[in-house]
Amino acid sequence: MTAPRPYALLAEITYRCPLHCPYCSNPTQARDNGELSTDEWTRVIREAAALGVLQIGFSGGEPLARRDLPDLVRAAREANLYTNLITSGIGLDDDRMGALRDAGLDSVQLSFQSDNSDLADEIAGTRAHQHKLSAAAKVRAAGIPLSLNFVIHRRNIDRLPEMIELAETLHAERVELANVQFYGWAFLNRATLLPTRQQVIRAREIATAAKARLAGKVDIFYVLPDYYESRPKPCLAGWGQRYLTVNPIGDVLPCLTASSAIPDLHAGAMPELSAKRNRFWRMSLPGRVADGKRREHRPGLRVVPKSRSRGRDLEQSESIKRPSIRLDLSH
Repeated sequence: MTAPRPYALLAEITYRCPLHCPYCSNPTQARDNGELSTDEWTRVIREAAALGVLQIGFSGGEPLARRDLPDLVRAAREANLYTNLITSGIGLDDDRMGALRDAGLDSVQLSFQSDNSDLADEIAGTRAHQHKLSAAAKVRAAGIPLSLNFVIHRRNIDRLPEMIELAETLHAERVELANVQFYGWAFLNRATLLPTRQQVIRAREIATAAKARLAGKVDIFYVLPDYYESRPKPCLAGWGQRYLTVNPIGDVLPCLTASSAIPDLHAGAMPELSAKRNRFWRMSLPGRVADGKRREHRPGLRVVPKSRSRGRDLEQSESIKRPSIRLDLSH
């Protein structure tokens, strides 16, 4: 088969982060093999552009933990890539905002845990909400388009109207309402995070109404929950077909949720990607939704756990597990 080219690269440039969210996308057992250097990331960016990638998202962990972030943004712009910073906002002061703007940053996606400061800080595991509000103001003052991301779960899903209102107040151009995806840390904490079916149905109604009300003003993107869908959705339109991830140690992944790299493919061998992806897809089956007659396993399939705790908040749950990789601005 002939592989379609990927058009987006998620560059997870570090696992370091100041937050300790129970649904963290960092691996639960990250390998401490050392982060790619500035030169190595620059090479990855150039080779990704040569493959046909059109946009890059700088993520983590917290990408602001890397002091060379402006250099990486500049390298991406020189490669004619659209650049997006996916951040908690912690560490985004005036100087860093100016440096990123001058490097050519195109957009910022800022994460929020809730509209309510106390609840947001509880979920994040640290006092972060006020820093996020300040970061949003700095992004807007710099004239850079702002997107907000809310990860939705049992503890905050009933505040969806207030979260949408916060997005309006902060003049966000795009809002991603992302039902928590149960892999990694979120899977470990699924008994605490999983909302009820009634909560999910109500949230979809609220998101649909807000999308219609704010059409032409705020673009609202609602990420479907896996656990309450009749069929699994494709994982990022099929593993590796449109999106690629390179993690901090240089593994090339077909999607950010993959537990292992494309076989034998490291960031140092990006030019070999097309042939290796073809072989990988033949082994792993791209994630297309089943047609109702065939029942094949596809990436993105989730199974509802047999038992769930109910009515416990995050701090009352003895089983809650949090990532502990700390932010270090010295690197």
